[in-house]
Amino acid sequence: MLLAAFVGIAVPLLFLYLVRTLDLYASGSFIVVITCFVWGVAAFMASYQLNTIALGWVGFGMLTNLVAPVLEELLKSLILVYHVRRTYFTYFVDGAIYGFAVGTGFAIFETLFYLTTYGGDLGLSLMRSFSTSLMHGSSSALVGVALGRFRFARGMTRLIALPLGWGIAILLHVAFNRTLSQPGGFGIQIAAVLIGLAGVAVTVAFIFWGLRAERMWLREALGMAVGVSAGESAVVQELSELELLLAPIGERFGDQKQAQVELFLRLQARLGLKRKAAALATSESAGADFAAEVATLRTQVDELRRSVGVYCMVYVRSILLPESGSLWMQLEERLSDARGPAMNLWGTLEERVER
Repeated sequence: MLLAAFVGIAVPLLFLYLVRTLDLYASGSFIVVITCFVWGVAAFMASYQLNTIALGWVGFGMLTNLVAPVLEELLKSLILVYHVRRTYFTYFVDGAIYGFAVGTGFAIFETLFYLTTYGGDLGLSLMRSFSTSLMHGSSSALVGVALGRFRFARGMTRLIALPLGWGIAILLHVAFNRTLSQPGGFGIQIAAVLIGLAGVAVTVAFIFWGLRAERMWLREALGMAVGVSAGESAVVQELSELELLLAPIGERFGDQKQAQVELFLRLQARLGLKRKAAALATSESAGADFAAEVATLRTQVDELRRSVGVYCMVYVRSILLPESGSLWMQLEERLSDARGPAMNLWGTLEERVER
């Protein structure tokens, strides 16, 4: 029983970890992921009570094939409705991750409930971990994606996002429950696992779609940001290769400086995403909230740039910029366009480096 319980907990958490690692720009808050997971546990407890009450009004077949899927998806999504209105919710990639966390919390405690109440072995735990748990995570992730699209999209896309997302999540849940209710033994279990894995694949596809859109946001937002070089902007858009790109900095300046530069670039990514989110805000209050966060991030970026130091930042920009073009000319042009006439700092630095 202990081994079955461990598997029922560890496997869904591993999938949640893998899904969260896809968030290259780290826009999603780890604390929010934890709160969503906890809410998933609460949603399971509430749905169990409500399903028990509903069973007195409808038959078991109606409960499992219609009532329970609708009820559970609505309960799981309540926390997402709350988080989607906050400034840390940047794009639907966050919604997918937060939703998967809700579904994971729900599924883990559902599995533990089955193991302790009705009895079960390692085989049942494994089957549920690769089928039911993934289905719950994926269905909630789809609702999170829909909420993210509803917040930032425009026109008809925004109007159909919510009903479409909730509808697909409920249909996925219904299809899964109907599959398990059919006779067939091992073949039905395989089908349930395939449905769970397919749900994860769809979630991952939505995340990669969102990351592609976020790279476009960053290209636009950082292209207008003062003090961000073309090389930095390019690296921020491809953070998956950050450790390899920054290896020379660690060799030359040490691991601490490399960590500071990595944090600097990640903060630039968050800054770019928040700038774009502010531009897409659908209300003045939301735009003001995003603007305040942009100002805070800008201060943090400037402080970290000073902490890294001029010499290290010059080296960073020299290795990140494309070979064509002058580092000094591009930086001086950006600064002069934004701030007006000033002392030719970069020209002075160039002379000193050449000496």
